[in-house]
Amino acid sequence: MKKTIILLAAVLGITANAQTWNLAGNAGTTATDFIGTTDAQPLIFKTNNAEKMKINPDGRFIFFNVNTPGQLWDKNLFFGGGINNATTFNNAVFGMGAFTQNTVGGGNTALGTNSMSLMTSGEINVSVGFNSMRNTQGGSSNVAVGMNSLEYFQNGNGNVGVGTGAMGAGSLVGDSNVAVGLSALRYLNSGNSNVVLGAESFRAISKGSNNINVGFSNARYITSGSNNIFIGSNITPYNTTSPNNELNIGNWIVGNNGTIGIGTFTAQLPVDGIAPDGEKYKLFVKDGIRTEKVKVDIAASNGWADYVFEKDYKLMSLNDLSQFINKNGHLPEVPTTKEAIENGIELKEMNILLLKKVEELTLHLIQQNKELVSQKEEIQALKKEIRSSN
Repeated sequence: MKKTIILLAAVLGITANAQTWNLAGNAGTTATDFIGTTDAQPLIFKTNNAEKMKINPDGRFIFFNVNTPGQLWDKNLFFGGGINNATTFNNAVFGMGAFTQNTVGGGNTALGTNSMSLMTSGEINVSVGFNSMRNTQGGSSNVAVGMNSLEYFQNGNGNVGVGTGAMGAGSLVGDSNVAVGLSALRYLNSGNSNVVLGAESFRAISKGSNNINVGFSNARYITSGSNNIFIGSNITPYNTTSPNNELNIGNWIVGNNGTIGIGTFTAQLPVDGIAPDGEKYKLFVKDGIRTEKVKVDIAASNGWADYVFEKDYKLMSLNDLSQFINKNGHLPEVPTTKEAIENGIELKEMNILLLKKVEELTLHLIQQNKELVSQKEEIQALKKEIRSSN
């Protein structure tokens, strides 16, 4: 009897000293206390006596369907949002109201309140920030980082919006657009392959493709346009509403449909490169060019001035040349001062013309030399005749 009493007391003592986690909380815990297992078994969580989540020994979270107890649901990770659906997989959701309508798709990551809240299908999308990609319904490989970034984006692939409101207010349907900066491409509705780096740049554009921008607040108020390149800050296109094929680098290199200008131009360059003189050019430069070397190609069809030395070339006589100069005040074929000021001069043509005049002058000198030699011979003959007669 005595032994039985001692054994019972020992059992009661062990039970009294055993630690448990109480519903009202525990006191006297230490850094070594924990909730979990000490063997290779999962830690299981239940609600309504049905298993809802467990942490496996390998550290992986496994979730069970909330509507059908016991149905394994281990392909998504939801905290504060998400919707359990057997056709979705590998989605990670953190935020209230995030990713609540998805019915098919996988590999999406939504971080932030209401992030991807209306997406019904799509794959490999990433949204980080309050309301980011909030109204997006589908698409793949899109990235939105920042509050309201890509908020009203509808559908497309490969779009990237980084910054508060980047591509955020337009109902965009498009692919491969990149907007980095506060409100960059904010109202874009349709377009592809735009790359805009800089806050407020291309803010109001609703339609356009293949635009490139680097810098703050460029083309801020245009509503449409394509194939433009702007580098700098606070650049206003010559076409203030719908520019196409414009180039502007720091307001000192400009372009229009392949025609390039260096300097400050008060008016847009001609789209076809036709200058006031009626000629077509690809480069306009203000305030001069200084360089160590210039080489001009001469097309065979333009010819060179050596035809002056051909035997059938009709050389203007010096008398006729003198009369022309007295009447016109300049050499034949050479533009007047007024014409040169109004139209400029074409470097290649002017060099050919000057060479022609030099060659004509050379022919006149040769002719004059022949006449001088002939006259000298006649004089020598006359002198000899005079001496012999004496």
